[in-house]
Amino acid sequence: MGKDLFTEIRVKYNTLSKNQKLVANYILENRNKCVRMTLSELGKECSLSETTIIRFINKLDYTSYQDFRLDMAQDLSRQDVAESEEPEKDYQDIKSDDSIVEVKQKVISIASSAIRDISKLVDLDKITAATNLIEKAHRIMFFGAGGSGVIATDVYHKFLRSGKNVINESNSHIALIHASQLTADDLLILISHEGESKEVLECGRLAQKKGTKVLGITSYMNSDLAKLADLCIFSSTNDSAYYTDALVSRLVQLVIMDMLFIIISTRADEGHALKAMEASRLATMEMKIHNDGE
Repeated sequence: MGKDLFTEIRVKYNTLSKNQKLVANYILENRNKCVRMTLSELGKECSLSETTIIRFINKLDYTSYQDFRLDMAQDLSRQDVAESEEPEKDYQDIKSDDSIVEVKQKVISIASSAIRDISKLVDLDKITAATNLIEKAHRIMFFGAGGSGVIATDVYHKFLRSGKNVINESNSHIALIHASQLTADDLLILISHEGESKEVLECGRLAQKKGTKVLGITSYMNSDLAKLADLCIFSSTNDSAYYTDALVSRLVQLVIMDMLFIIISTRADEGHALKAMEASRLATMEMKIHNDGE
């Protein structure tokens, strides 16, 4: 099927039932063992019926266990030998009794795995399409609620310094007003880890009533944001304790937005962009000078 199976499992994890998540967890933790298992053997290892296993692979868009296992074998063959031998080091659960050293190692491992997964997860065609939407937009509004708001503010700041006509608002009520005033020439970029934030979705609905295109950045393919957006880019996710899923999503979202910003910057009018960035630098430098003098 030409997709990375293990990344696909993580991205679709929240669409699975409780028993299907048990299958997903077992496969992610025992990749090399699972690739040699029959349908019956996998069911026994998970203490689940063959029907549950079939429903699990159907959720991943497979119609036969044979095709599923073939893709698993192909994905494993593409991985580095060391990674194949120690798959559990990809996304490790952080436990309450972990030492400081263990937490440090696991957080670094999770972050490294998240960055590595971007090349497998992010579709080049979607990056190209998103770039085109940003370039054509007269005005761009960024919005994210909660932790995603930090991502929205970061990318807003970058585009603002480059001279783009951009809006960002952390207050949800004011954000809704801004969204209601967008036009068909504008673009709304919504960022949400789970893709279910009421404020984010309402902004999207208001903007679409005005003909505004909506670009969504979220972790979940079956989320309401993914369904609402005209174009959606997915950030890898791995549900686990202690919010490491949000850590993964935040890192990937930052990299995706940086990717889009740099592509736009390299394709923009170099003279205009450089002048805008220099003006921004001088403006903030004046503030630093005044603060230092106090």
